[in-house]
Amino acid sequence: MPQIQKYPAGWRVLHWVMALMVLTLIPVGLWMASRAEADIRGALTNTLYSVHNAVGFTVLLLIIVRIIVKIRVKAPPYPESMPRTLQMAARSVHHLIYLLLVLTPLFGWAGVTAFPALAIVGDLELPRMPFIEQDKELASRLFYIHGWLAITLGVLIAGHITAALRHLLRKDGVFQRMF
Repeated sequence: MPQIQKYPAGWRVLHWVMALMVLTLIPVGLWMASRAEADIRGALTNTLYSVHNAVGFTVLLLIIVRIIVKIRVKAPPYPESMPRTLQMAARSVHHLIYLLLVLTPLFGWAGVTAFPALAIVGDLELPRMPFIEQDKELASRLFYIHGWLAITLGVLIAGHITAALRHLLRKDGVFQRMF
């Protein structure tokens, strides 16, 4: 069996930290949205929004770091046994995930800026997104787009996880590159 080339340790840590953050954002986002839709207000709802906003903004900052790393550090090659069409599909899905990891939090940040709901905890607030005015109708549209982007991202992540588990079970070396 050929030697498995792995991603650098820092890249792997960043991947798994972001994976945990995004896998936290999705259920927290769904929970807070369902509470808002049911008009359930209170400390728990506020905490869910604060956590979601803080973690989402952190994901935005980290994906920028990841993109810089991705540009500067060459990814290990896929195994030669992996069909070229499958490699192209994997790259395409990864690029879509990266794109959505930028767009989804950007629309969320724009929404909380327009609403406005920038408070995280105590007096700590997210910075206002430049060029976004306070407008609740605009906020509603931005949150709508944010929600659909998040759902799309969730579907792609589910496919990514499924493919990763398939590679783990097949022991073809693809999963081991990031683990």
